[in-house]
Amino acid sequence: MPPPALERDVRFWVRVYTEVTTDGGLLHDDWNLGLVYEVLRFDAASSPRERERRVEEAKTRYTALLKRFAAGDADSLSLHERRILHEFGENPRPRDFLDAIDRIRFQLGQADRFREGLIRAAVWEKAIARTLEQHGVPPQIAALPHVESSFNLAAYSKVGAAGLWQFMPATARRFMRVDGVVDQRLDPYSATEAAANLMLYNYHLLGTWPLAVTAYNHGPGGLKHAEDELGTSDIAVIVKHFNGATFGFASRNFYVSFLAALEVERNADKFFGPITRLPDTESCTVDLPDYVRIDALARAFKVNIGALKVLNPALRPPVWSGSRFVPRGYALRLPGNLPKAEIEAAWQRVPGTERYVAQRNDGSHRVRRNETLAGIAAASGVSMSRLLATNGWGPGHTVARGDVVRIPLPASRGEASGAPTLAAAASSASAEAGVPAAALAAETAAQASAARTAEQVEPLAAPVPPPPRARAAEARNAASARTVEARSAAPARMAEAGNAATAHTAEAGNPPAARTAPAEAAPSGAALAAAPVAPAAPAHPSEASVAAPVARISPPREPVTQSHADSALSPVASPTGVSDTTDYGVRAGNIVIVQADETLGHYADWAQVSSQSLRALNKLHKNAVVTLGHRVKLDLSRVSAQAFAEKRRAYHQRLQEDFFDAHRIAGTESYTVKRGDSVWVIAQQHEVPVWLVAQYNPDVNFADMKPGETLAVPRAAAINRE
Repeated sequence: MPPPALERDVRFWVRVYTEVTTDGGLLHDDWNLGLVYEVLRFDAASSPRERERRVEEAKTRYTALLKRFAAGDADSLSLHERRILHEFGENPRPRDFLDAIDRIRFQLGQADRFREGLIRAAVWEKAIARTLEQHGVPPQIAALPHVESSFNLAAYSKVGAAGLWQFMPATARRFMRVDGVVDQRLDPYSATEAAANLMLYNYHLLGTWPLAVTAYNHGPGGLKHAEDELGTSDIAVIVKHFNGATFGFASRNFYVSFLAALEVERNADKFFGPITRLPDTESCTVDLPDYVRIDALARAFKVNIGALKVLNPALRPPVWSGSRFVPRGYALRLPGNLPKAEIEAAWQRVPGTERYVAQRNDGSHRVRRNETLAGIAAASGVSMSRLLATNGWGPGHTVARGDVVRIPLPASRGEASGAPTLAAAASSASAEAGVPAAALAAETAAQASAARTAEQVEPLAAPVPPPPRARAAEARNAASARTVEARSAAPARMAEAGNAATAHTAEAGNPPAARTAPAEAAPSGAALAAAPVAPAAPAHPSEASVAAPVARISPPREPVTQSHADSALSPVASPTGVSDTTDYGVRAGNIVIVQADETLGHYADWAQVSSQSLRALNKLHKNAVVTLGHRVKLDLSRVSAQAFAEKRRAYHQRLQEDFFDAHRIAGTESYTVKRGDSVWVIAQQHEVPVWLVAQYNPDVNFADMKPGETLAVPRAAAINRE
């Protein structure tokens, strides 16, 4: 069951998801969700303007009623009006009624969308459950797409979030490919893996799953600030008492709306009656070793282009129009469970002249500073002689900045020696998945729905031991259960992390108890907020080789529709918070805590002073280097602390954007610190940057690690962005 303090709010969202369709909604108090002024229902044919007028009229009526209450006029009240008055308690003040006027809010109903989502969800349930289990994420998280997108793969929000899990582009690029050729936010399998990895990241930073879920909407940085300010990780306390500038209605209600969706999903028959769900079917994927036209693949595999579109929603319009190739390494999804021999034979039907060594460009290129024809030819996958011939130029021709160069198609495998052969391994296992909408409509109409047994909701029960922060969180929660005192926000934990170049090594000694806690029994129900769970290190499949296509069996994608997620009146947004929660600000006394990839030279540049003056100010030897976690005093006589922090933050943003332009986070693994380890050595061993290790371990003092401490180390996988 939900925490008692949140039960009322969960009931409100259950009503939203089951009682009122998108042709109506609830006029309510945005803080006391138990106060619903009126259920509004619109004519299905009414225009948005007419609906808005109805809402404003209702708000005006209840504004007048609240003003009556504030004036002490409680005579001749109807039963409905008395119910509203009762919600304000036994001795309300006039100010209470006047304040409530600004809190009147309209929430659009979602019952029809939720029911449609239940029908669609059946296609993806097993695949999502399998991915969450592999990553050690609680299975209840599978209900989150009901809140985010109603399981509509083509859902787009007004702020740019997309797909089943409603990722914003900036957050998505940490975990998958998002560009003009491939947008994996629209691929349910890639997006589900990304959502699992994002949840793990939030969990490593925040220590509890309720906060990790809330951070999916609000961003982990804001939730860390809430923990520090209130001295607790209790979700109920944070929801009721945190007053962050951006912690508004959507963030406060994200977790309770998730719990409501979980309850409705588990008791779907109770709320909606028997539901005929979409059936599962089979599909497989083939990893492409070359760049290929989509029509060539359709011919070779004897698949209709429309079917390929349904199964491959991540491919963007330029691929379908032919102006771009399906990229090398892309896992093309095909209908059916094709055996290895059939896949091999189909691939052989793609002639070498239709397999390319580079991505097709837009046909022209404007020369940039310091570019040469040789470099342009190499980047375009064409020979110098062919490039010159296409443009009518002779040997020795040179170009200047701003010139336009016509680019021919890149070389095909037919023009190159040693065209690759297909070494495909087809899986024999079947898998559940979606099929085109037309086929599903006919098939599902004849099916009877199997009754689902209603289950009591146990939000995010813990299957595995707590993370390093869990026990500290439990202690804080116990202390804050009796009283909540506002505190000054503590410095961000990331600022206390160590540096890539730290010379400190781990010393012998017993590791902290918090990092070696034994496994505990999984709590039930309301123990959710106080008993977080740590993700198991998944035995995650390695990245698919691009040397040859490999057949893998997994669920195909739901048909792409053109409908968009209407989030204007919804409580939810999307993963929009900045993933880097490091504090790049300047502390009192002009002090900064050194972060990864920072030097005195950087500080001098950002402060517009000399490195020598900073060495003198900090009494550093001429050969001394600053290391992660150390404190450095700045000379801010020429720039403000805010200007310094902005330059520092921009530097780290560029570092991270460059990394995630070529890599994605494919999972995490646990690493036990050994004698002699430093964060630099650990990062090098795992081929990830130090700043990324630090982001996943905000409470670790890297300058003083002890043997036996456990770190969460992200695994990075290369992305072909061409």
